[in-house]
Amino acid sequence: MSTDFAATLCYLDHAAATPMLPEVANAMQEASRAYGNPSSVHAAGREARRALEDARERIVAATGGRTTGQQRDRLLFTSGATEANQMAITGLMPADRSHAPSVQPPLLHSARDHAATQAAARLLSDAGRAVTELPLDPRGLLDTTAVRDAAATAPQAILSTTLACSQSGTLDDLTAIAAAFPHATLHVDAVQAVGRVPFTLSDLPAASVSLAAHKLGGPHGIGGLLLRAGVAIRPLLPGTQERGLRGGTESVALAVGFATAIEHAVRTQAQETVRLTALRDRFEQTLRTEATAAGAEVVVIGGEVPRTPHISVVAFPGRDRQATVMAADLANICLASGTACSSGSSEPSPALVASALPNSLVDSAVRISLGWSTSDADIDCALAFFRTHLLRRVW
Repeated sequence: MSTDFAATLCYLDHAAATPMLPEVANAMQEASRAYGNPSSVHAAGREARRALEDARERIVAATGGRTTGQQRDRLLFTSGATEANQMAITGLMPADRSHAPSVQPPLLHSARDHAATQAAARLLSDAGRAVTELPLDPRGLLDTTAVRDAAATAPQAILSTTLACSQSGTLDDLTAIAAAFPHATLHVDAVQAVGRVPFTLSDLPAASVSLAAHKLGGPHGIGGLLLRAGVAIRPLLPGTQERGLRGGTESVALAVGFATAIEHAVRTQAQETVRLTALRDRFEQTLRTEATAAGAEVVVIGGEVPRTPHISVVAFPGRDRQATVMAADLANICLASGTACSSGSSEPSPALVASALPNSLVDSAVRISLGWSTSDADIDCALAFFRTHLLRRVW
């Protein structure tokens, strides 16, 4: 991306990917000096291994995991959250391993989960694994009644859930979910939550947690699966790296960039929450006020429940979401009508559909998502775009 192009772009799709933080780029450039293979035993390899393990420990520490003692938590480096999620749902062992290891526990997930998680669930179902998709309530959260019913019928299930929904920004109550499933093995997709809401692994009722660097100002191509001490897991891609749980030579530079990004996100989370919430609220309040004055309808989806500060999903009944995104793109504004993994698809957001919202909202909903580089000028730019289209009725 050229400097001129970046200067003219109003980027409001941080939930898909964030610009890289300058300090991350600098850290990665420095780390590239450790060019050896971390698995090699010579001096260059040992230098790379030291940098890799230091980055691993920094990430565990930044997320509130235990880095010392016999009960230390682990981090497996992956290519991203897709691999981390799939490793978890296919490889986690049940908390109670008293039954035969060949017996696969049932898998529970929801429409809030990442598209890759749902795809993996379908493959497991096709292979004969017991898989259940838990319904959502009209607010876009896991239906608590369905959760209790599932716990009664499958108490030792593998339960995959998403802390912060990338399609709506809404936050599930993991404490309540875990309380309903005291014997389940809980996997949490925390990709949109870390750095946006308070997050401490030691306080989280989860066996595993997936992360991704490029949602936090870090590099593309690396993520991680946090594993609580003592949690057993089978490899998704067997190999000699990552203690035999993954194949493929680790990238030291990517790992260092990941560590730098997550430390920055956690360190600035409190002030960024205040700043991004103010930007989001100004956008939504101004949009609703001006839409009302123009005789148009605007609905903020998920605004009545706890949500992350960086995601706003707004619907314009009677307007087409894809046409809105394309019109914004022509105006050099980056919005989304779903998740990045569904880009190019004509299908609406699965989470919104599963929430049983009216079609008029689902078919017209667009997402703006904010991040470290978002400024007041970006919000003004977005408001100007919607103002023009609302007032002139051009979509």
